[in-house]
Amino acid sequence: MTPTHQATLDVTRQSFAMLKEAIAGLPDEAFDWTPAPGTNSLTVLTRHCIAASRFFGGVASGVPGSIAEYRKGDRAEAFRAMGGNAASLTLTIDGAIAEAGQILAKGTDAHLAEMIGWPHEAPDIPIRTGAEILVNGVAHLREHVGQAQLMRDLWLAKNG
Repeated sequence: MTPTHQATLDVTRQSFAMLKEAIAGLPDEAFDWTPAPGTNSLTVLTRHCIAASRFFGGVASGVPGSIAEYRKGDRAEAFRAMGGNAASLTLTIDGAIAEAGQILAKGTDAHLAEMIGWPHEAPDIPIRTGAEILVNGVAHLREHVGQAQLMRDLWLAKNG
């Protein structure tokens, strides 16, 4: 594994550990709750973190992927998810951590240097190197982990 892929895996593991802490001990009803229209539940945030990490880690490690198919498939499914709970989502996160290790282990220096983009599918996403994709991917993951931490705090403040 390249040092960049290893660093990505390390940050991914840390981020998913933080996500597990954010959902630990909450009652089932906390997972589909949102504080306002247009916000995402803990179930959605968790599923989206996993789907996005899988996709972006994969494309930066030599796994071909269509951003349009990702958006219509795994991403859309994550944003429709309901019915999560601490136990099931923790198991799913544990599986995602293992999967991230397998995906990122396939990454090479050539994958880091490769220019990746989807100009015909997603002109809104600039063409980036695999290394940039990895950095953006872990930043995206950490952003949503922060949202999950905030959701926990809001749930606890409301339901103390």
